[in-house]
Amino acid sequence: FAAHEGKMYPLTLMKTVIENLSKDYKLILFGGGPYESEILNEFQTSFNNTINLAGKVSLNEEMDVISNLDVMLSMDSGNAHIAAMLGVKVVTIWGVTHPFAGFAPFNQPEHHALMADREAFPLIPTSVYGNKYPESYKEAAGSISPKTIVEKIKSII
Repeated sequence: FAAHEGKMYPLTLMKTVIENLSKDYKLILFGGGPYESEILNEFQTSFNNTINLAGKVSLNEEMDVISNLDVMLSMDSGNAHIAAMLGVKVVTIWGVTHPFAGFAPFNQPEHHALMADREAFPLIPTSVYGNKYPESYKEAAGSISPKTIVEKIKSII
């Protein structure tokens, strides 16, 4: 999840990513608020090796868990930055924003940033924070295939 819709990876595609990764890895899902918790509970119920921590632990406990991850997959959001500051490898999904605008997670290699198709969405970044974008760019992050994300994660682990 991300603060602005233009930074969000479509949930249907994220479900495919989780389905594929859960076959080989234990996944821990992070999020906040009742809406996100409900969606992540569905993912936990649908897939083996998947645990939802959204709304179940404190921020300190969440950071303890994050610090022990092999890799964190995150949209351009706070969890990416928390994981990076804890020394965890982070793969980020970028929609209408771009890591070169100054918000790439600390000390992460450029090739860990998966960006929307620049030919289909040439105006990226549409804003530094992702809060302004043309309506047709709302699902720019969806131009990154689940296969690309899964392959990136597997290449890092």
